[in-house]
Amino acid sequence: MSGSRKTGAHGGRRGVRLAGTLRAAIAAIALLAGCERIDRNMWYNPAFKPQEEPVLLPPAGSVPTKGIAHVPAPGSDAARALRNPGKVTEASLREGKELFGIYCTPCHGVSGKGDGPIAKKLVPEPIDISGSGYGGFASEGQLFSVVTHGADGMPSFYEDLTPAERWKLVSYVKTLK
Repeated sequence: MSGSRKTGAHGGRRGVRLAGTLRAAIAAIALLAGCERIDRNMWYNPAFKPQEEPVLLPPAGSVPTKGIAHVPAPGSDAARALRNPGKVTEASLREGKELFGIYCTPCHGVSGKGDGPIAKKLVPEPIDISGSGYGGFASEGQLFSVVTHGADGMPSFYEDLTPAERWKLVSYVKTLK
């Protein structure tokens, strides 16, 4: 038996390979078994339907990612008392006019009289925000509050415009005759 190999108690190299493979398989099963709980967390998350209030609210005193910004509701005394924190300059009025052209003209028209190209299709129809209408007697703060929150069919521009842009827009509206 010169060409034959001796096999040990574990079957030689084949036995060592089999034992190594078996250990690796057991380790993989143990590791993957631990992943079951992590993976299942996604199955048990609460789902909310559109317009449904979330069950969990942020902790009291937490700060939103965009910072703390509170603008009083339209029509309130606090809204009427708001004042433009920036200076009204030619540049700010020019930017306000540009923003008015983008966000307000389709509904309120170039003059702010509520006669924009899509005004007749809206219910309720846009109001006159020129100096002879609502813009003439509403305070800067009241207009800022309406632009921020929206009112009477007008959408909120809180997400679209920064506070500085909203104040520039209000400053331009106050110049409309």
